[in-house]
Amino acid sequence: MWRNAALSVLVAGAVALAAVLSAAIASATPTNAAAPVTPHVLSCLGEPELKPASYVISCADANASWHEVTWSSWGPKRAIGVGDLYQNDCTPTCAAGHFHTYQADVVLSTITRTKKYGALYSTAAFSYWVKGKHRNERFGLAT
Repeated sequence: MWRNAALSVLVAGAVALAAVLSAAIASATPTNAAAPVTPHVLSCLGEPELKPASYVISCADANASWHEVTWSSWGPKRAIGVGDLYQNDCTPTCAAGHFHTYQADVVLSTITRTKKYGALYSTAAFSYWVKGKHRNERFGLAT
């Protein structure tokens, strides 16, 4: 009988200890883990934009931009879309150049974290075809 009583006390103590440890672990585990940050792009007017269909890449002279982009994904590491790259050929000079539109795949990447705007994509990569030749082009975005 003594053994049964001792065993009951031991089991009750183990259950109580397990409950205390479980509560301690639960309180040490964050219940609201930080959600992934959704990056934006910064417009030439200094406004953060999410999934812009149109965007001026070169703010100083507007010699490059994208238009009618449909985004298939927009995540914490990259954004992927399809649309038009509108670009000045700068021939013979950028002032006298001609603008061309190319159907392109676009990938935004390289996250820059800013105090004022949070996470921003800082690189745009375009993949497109010109007269049967494949081209890849990268642009820095405003940050």
